[in-house]
Amino acid sequence: MKQEKLWSFDFINYGMSSSVYYMTQYILVTALPIIIISELNGTAIDAGLAMAYFQVGTIIFRAFAGRLVDSFDKRIILFFSTLLFFAIMTAFNFVSSMDGIFLLRGIHGAAFALVTTILPTLIVLVLPKGRKGEGINMFAIFSNVAMVLGPALGLFILQEFGSHNLYIMLTVITLLALVQANLKLLPAELPKPHVKMKKGWGINQLIEPRSLPWAVMALFMGFTYSSVLVFIPIELNSLGASSWASLFFALFAVMIIISRPIVSKLYESKGPAFIIYPGLTIFCLGLVLLGVTNNPILIMVAAPLVGLGYGAVQPAFQALAVQAAPIERAGMATATYFLAFDISIGLGSVLMSYAANSMGFLDTYKVNALIVVGAFLLYHLVIKDTYRQKVEEIPL
Repeated sequence: MKQEKLWSFDFINYGMSSSVYYMTQYILVTALPIIIISELNGTAIDAGLAMAYFQVGTIIFRAFAGRLVDSFDKRIILFFSTLLFFAIMTAFNFVSSMDGIFLLRGIHGAAFALVTTILPTLIVLVLPKGRKGEGINMFAIFSNVAMVLGPALGLFILQEFGSHNLYIMLTVITLLALVQANLKLLPAELPKPHVKMKKGWGINQLIEPRSLPWAVMALFMGFTYSSVLVFIPIELNSLGASSWASLFFALFAVMIIISRPIVSKLYESKGPAFIIYPGLTIFCLGLVLLGVTNNPILIMVAAPLVGLGYGAVQPAFQALAVQAAPIERAGMATATYFLAFDISIGLGSVLMSYAANSMGFLDTYKVNALIVVGAFLLYHLVIKDTYRQKVEEIPL
């Protein structure tokens, strides 16, 4: 029997649009601190606050994004979220104060939460029924490409052409993404709510309870990944190898991209456990290697291990979170998963910073490796068998 097509026009279209929105975040994470300090006379604290405002905006709005996506016509949500994103990037061209930057970053976080909820939800709707798990895994490759290109592109344009042209570039690519994401209208019934949502804003209207076990696993992954995201540049800088940080994250992301088609096929053919067990093990080994060496070359060796393990497990848990819920609550399930992930990234960045300050980078990585061991045991002893049947019973 002929296999249903995965790489459809809609899948590629939404994927490329998603890549742009992730790229704006990676560009601003690397470039905005330099702009704040060198052009706006800000401090390192101001640069950190710019990231914090974005994270707060994302976390707060993520709690409502799933409800909005599942309650209204998704075409309307898609149009207004992409339009808002374009307006925010346009506004960066006219802001020259720290208060303005903080405000825009907060709104940017809210828009990011909405657009990164609506696009994965639409992907679930347009994927072939028998390939949804594989497709959700493959969709992650678009954000991985942004992870590779975003920091390098942002720093290059900032250094060669200045902040004004950087903001113009962000405006142009989000305009193109606005057009692309809304280029083809979905069939009228597909993006509309299948069931009438209950009135009120109770906890069940903000999160998807059936996705919570996988959201808990997202807490582990985000918490441990945050220490890599934050500490690698600082550690390499302290070793006199600051330029190697870009190489580390390039190796990290390239390994994810290379392995993604294989991992997605194995997820669909062998089941999620076939991916999760080795993924957590490899991720843990990468953290252990980071915890025993100060050698920049060995740190680079750890990058593909961390990338392969993280890149296998994180999308698998996301797919399981979505598959655990009925199709009409795909938006809620997606938002529940990413809300946990966003919170864990924020908490991990703060708590692990205190840990690194008191015990150093190496011991902090070792602590994170132990946390991954805890995630492995939780999955094996509780979550895998308890919730596997519930996932299998949900038709997608």
